[in-house]
Amino acid sequence: MIYSPKIMGILNITPDSFYDGDSKLTKKTLLSKIQNLTESDIIDIGCESSRPGANSISIDKEIKRLDKVISFMDYFNDIKLSIDTYKYEVAKYAVNHGFTMINDITAGTHNPKIFNLVAKNDLEIVLMHMQGKPKNMQSNPKYENLIDEILVFFESRISVALKEGIKEEKIIIDPGVGFGKTLNDNIEIIKNIKTFKKLGFRVLLGHSRKTFLQYNNNLPKDRFSASIGVSAYAAMEKIDILRVHDVNDTLSMLNTINKLTA
Repeated sequence: MIYSPKIMGILNITPDSFYDGDSKLTKKTLLSKIQNLTESDIIDIGCESSRPGANSISIDKEIKRLDKVISFMDYFNDIKLSIDTYKYEVAKYAVNHGFTMINDITAGTHNPKIFNLVAKNDLEIVLMHMQGKPKNMQSNPKYENLIDEILVFFESRISVALKEGIKEEKIIIDPGVGFGKTLNDNIEIIKNIKTFKKLGFRVLLGHSRKTFLQYNNNLPKDRFSASIGVSAYAAMEKIDILRVHDVNDTLSMLNTINKLTA
């Protein structure tokens, strides 16, 4: 058995992301971040934090942050670039500069024009499930039946995406670990990766360094081992894409698992 999920490296151009936000981002530190992600299959670039409690920023500010990355495009070589945004204008700007994937935490509900943009340019799109908005999503998340409700949500959003002309093979689903979920909800989602895969679409897991991995009240910087552990479990459950901060270490772990299971 070969476990070979695609690796999506996380590149946040934000001052307030929960783990790697940088209020004093320089060209030198940005280049260092990029160089740490060059073994990724995909790099997901976010210019607005979606951590719990985060406020939205203006379109102009988001694009201004994105410009910092665009100036380094030569460093990405053949790596697929994803824009982590729910704003049509930001997504369009990114696509005009060579991005081929949109990672929309609202699954196209914030601005349905994103679906048209994806279809017209034959892009890939990540449809994520989120209860509420980043500002309030962790206030008091509640579900009658967590997995069923997420599945129904995906069935609805996928149906809309297909009607808008997006090809089935271009759709990726993300159950939204940490986005309007309790600790136990997040665990249940991860244990049900195969249930989500039954929908017939690629599944992405974004768990890296998040609060549900907390042990003895540790901080995001201390959750490396827990993140790698979940990545290993998800790989063995045949996840399609792992969205992670620690790209090289995740690849090393997968290499070891494949040696042991060959």
